[in-house]
Amino acid sequence: MRSSPGNRQPASAMSYVGATLDLLAGREPSRVALSDGRHTLTRAELLGQVEACETLLAHRAAADRVLVSTGTAVEALCRLLAAARSGRAAVVVDPVHLERHGDRLGRSLAPMFADWDETSPRAAMRTEAAAALPRKPGPDTPFYIGLTSGSTGHPKAFQRSHRSWTESFRLADEAFGLGPDERVLVPGGLGHSLHLFGAIHALHRGWRVDVVRSFQPAAVLRRMQDAASTVLVTTPTQLRLLAIAGGREGLRLGVLRRILISGAKWHARDRALVAAVFPQAECHEFYGTSETSFISHRGPADSLGEGVGRPFPGVEVEVRGPEGCALAAGGEGEIWVRSPLLFDRYVMGDEPMTRVAAGWLTVGDRGHLDEEGRIFLAGRGGRMIVTSGLNVFAEEIEAALLEHPGVAQAAVFGVPDILRGARIVAALQPAERGTEQADLRRHCLARLERSKVPRRFHFSDHWPLTPGGKPDLPAIEAWVREQEEADAGVSGRREA
Repeated sequence: MRSSPGNRQPASAMSYVGATLDLLAGREPSRVALSDGRHTLTRAELLGQVEACETLLAHRAAADRVLVSTGTAVEALCRLLAAARSGRAAVVVDPVHLERHGDRLGRSLAPMFADWDETSPRAAMRTEAAAALPRKPGPDTPFYIGLTSGSTGHPKAFQRSHRSWTESFRLADEAFGLGPDERVLVPGGLGHSLHLFGAIHALHRGWRVDVVRSFQPAAVLRRMQDAASTVLVTTPTQLRLLAIAGGREGLRLGVLRRILISGAKWHARDRALVAAVFPQAECHEFYGTSETSFISHRGPADSLGEGVGRPFPGVEVEVRGPEGCALAAGGEGEIWVRSPLLFDRYVMGDEPMTRVAAGWLTVGDRGHLDEEGRIFLAGRGGRMIVTSGLNVFAEEIEAALLEHPGVAQAAVFGVPDILRGARIVAALQPAERGTEQADLRRHCLARLERSKVPRRFHFSDHWPLTPGGKPDLPAIEAWVREQEEADAGVSGRREA
């Protein structure tokens, strides 16, 4: 079965990312464009810094790729926009990932300009006699290369064109009801494409964007108050932590109008928490990936029981069976997408679950469509656990665990097991003390088939997050495996 919102066509006059900066600076040069809490740039100052970076690139960078570390957000955004406006692709990397994978990036993406050096772009502009004319990009020119881990756990670099984001800007405005004068807060690292998209979208539109150096919930809420933010771009984990912190301090941020959520499933239990702190905000949850951009959207009028919502404007969705044929409503299979928002390709590494056929793309996610065309996601293909011959999605078990009042966060994994191939175990962050394993097992048995109930539950007050604000699943899984090995060692000593 296919779901499509109709035959909306892309805008005929395609632009490129950052093309609006000159016009915006000319209209209101003193209006605030960007702030990180310490440094604030007006529209004129933003344009000046971007143009200075463009000049530096024109003199020093013959390569089509430019390395941009997100360590300093304001600097990173100026450099990315300069690369984009000069027809180059910005390789955007969080400092943590740069430290881990810098050598591989250098080998795989060469030639790549990386030596921004300590010389300020303005000094370079004064000392150089003349700058080469920038190469104006077209809609299909690559402008952004980001990192994603995918199902293999190894980093992959994906490439996007200007068109894929300028069209995403237009469709996001339509789907989320965004106006001409928004103030956007981005509470996470720009190495995560969700937060980077939110910031660049705002700057391209001429909205004020506030970024944070690190995610500290109370500090983020104060920034939102000071900036009178109207839009928050966030993950479910960040939103929950913000709501808890706001409730603890008795805050009510009535100016916020839109909360744009992605990165994981948002749960019904958090609605009351969020509404108490952000009473005027509409929550818009969207489903997508680094490779697809937007796939579907669930707005404030939609029930939480309506899956991950309806296809985004301009996006077609099919659910296909093993033979590649579209399935009828209710049939579970792979989710395939066709839209103008898809990525170009991987430029480092590969993802076997990502396939392309005749303009359609899948990343291996599975689910079904209902009669109304709404998408119900069963799970990410890369998180499937094969236990005793059964295919089990970690997300289904996590959703059941999060319905327990004693569970604040949950992550489910398969660990090697001689008998079953893999046994299901869960890592939990407790919401309250005294939650017993037996109680959790009964809770799961009431909601899941016995084969899907975790064999063991591991509790930790520490719940690591990625720089993008999502649970750091590789770190949590490594901790779980350590706990399993420790428990096995204890059992072995007892048997001896």
